[in-house]
Amino acid sequence: MGTIEVVLGDITRQEVDIIVTAANESLLGGGGVDGAIHRAAGPRLAEAGSKLAPLEPGKAVATPAFDLAPVKHVIHTVGPVWEDGGHGEDEVLLSCYVQSVLLAEELAADSIAFPAISTGIYGFPAERAAGIAALAVRSMRILDEVLLVAFDQETCDALTRSLAEPIEEWCPTCGEKGIPLVFGRPVGEVSAAAAAGLVALGGCLVSGEGDDPVWQCPQVHRWGGGTRDEHRSQAVCFEAVAVTLGEDHGRSVP
Repeated sequence: MGTIEVVLGDITRQEVDIIVTAANESLLGGGGVDGAIHRAAGPRLAEAGSKLAPLEPGKAVATPAFDLAPVKHVIHTVGPVWEDGGHGEDEVLLSCYVQSVLLAEELAADSIAFPAISTGIYGFPAERAAGIAALAVRSMRILDEVLLVAFDQETCDALTRSLAEPIEEWCPTCGEKGIPLVFGRPVGEVSAAAAAGLVALGGCLVSGEGDDPVWQCPQVHRWGGGTRDEHRSQAVCFEAVAVTLGEDHGRSVP
């Protein structure tokens, strides 16, 4: 089970396989963290990025890290520009983190470092962005190490609070506390978590339409749906497995 850590400092100095940059659609470099990463990686980073541009918000692509070695790759992802929260900004930001982790897995990376995407000139509120970042990485525990690198104390504190915040769900029918509902053939760790009452097994039948339930209460009421709810359930499931294995939840902060 991979670890998640909050770091206050310079993302270009992190000893990881992959660094994520909060890019603009041109992938030519910009201000803030993106500019710092481009300066550290050298001009070849913009040259490589331009061949993959334009990049839609919420998507992620990878280039070599060039002068950032021993970092192997830079993942470029375009965050949402904050308007008022009613234009899908949360979903796009969640996708930035999820797509970056999935791409890192494709690249056989063990470790990745994220900046606080969209919280600079794009204006995404820091506390809200931290909650989305924490949810995304808690629900995607497929790498050995994830670093959330904060450029200031306010962002560091917001990320720390978000990682420590328990994810709880309550049945809309009876009010009892829900646990994650896992479909498909469970691996041994998930079976052990189910035996401990930390997750529920839903069998092998799923619709695949994105509207399957993701929570179950002791009265066997089932509910939930949508991307964000699925990630909340996945995060709780991963942490239930960690408890079953006797491992730390991976929310350590220096």
